[in-house]
Amino acid sequence: MTPGGSTTPKPRRLGEVRGPLVVWLVVAAYFAVTVPLGASSASALPQQLTAGLVLRLLVAIAIGWGPVLVLLIVFVWRTERRKSVHETFSALGFKKEGSGRSLLWSVALFPVYAVIGLLSLMVASYAAPPSGGGPIPSWYPYYAVLYSFFPVAVVEEAFGRGYLLDRMMPAHPSGLVQAAPALLLSSLLFTLYHLPAYLVLYSFSPTRTALLLAGNVFPLSVVLGVAYVRARVRNVAGPVFIHFLLDSLPYVLFAIL
Repeated sequence: MTPGGSTTPKPRRLGEVRGPLVVWLVVAAYFAVTVPLGASSASALPQQLTAGLVLRLLVAIAIGWGPVLVLLIVFVWRTERRKSVHETFSALGFKKEGSGRSLLWSVALFPVYAVIGLLSLMVASYAAPPSGGGPIPSWYPYYAVLYSFFPVAVVEEAFGRGYLLDRMMPAHPSGLVQAAPALLLSSLLFTLYHLPAYLVLYSFSPTRTALLLAGNVFPLSVVLGVAYVRARVRNVAGPVFIHFLLDSLPYVLFAIL
């Protein structure tokens, strides 16, 4: 009881849930539709990189990821009444303030990512060959490295940490114990939205998909969330960097070896 006789409110375990669930449902539905369409129309990539192929790849990126980024920006701008584009991007974790601290916490947890990555290699490799089979073109690993940064790392971290986790946390800054329900729920949603890509685009078996999602994507998402929470700056610079590093490393090794 407080001095005035009122009951002290119990600490909240979750922050906003409705908005993140709406965004997740739309994003998950979008990928559930577009990934099979992209997979069904895919063909073996040519060995030579041409201007026409570059244009085709850029169009595919715009169609595959552009609507997701636009949805996040418009949704945050409208529902949270942000006053400018800069403020909207800042609300998704893209800002200068706190970038160093965000990077520090994310890099500090790198041994944990490494352990998860090594364990996942027992199930399957991170790198998936280009759709349609055939030999991997010499230019493809370099393209994949760029693709791993944008759109993948940038958009997925804006979605997974900058929006889902951030809004589900009950307070800012939030301790790990208080943020645990938000960490687990946002990581589960982040993991489940990968299903169409794993099952259809990469043609993984249901068993292999389940093992990869449970043993790789989910734990990595949780650890990236821990880094985001512990930094206490609402900045995704660190998670974006680590996400990019983990996704691009197999392609870098492939190009070197």
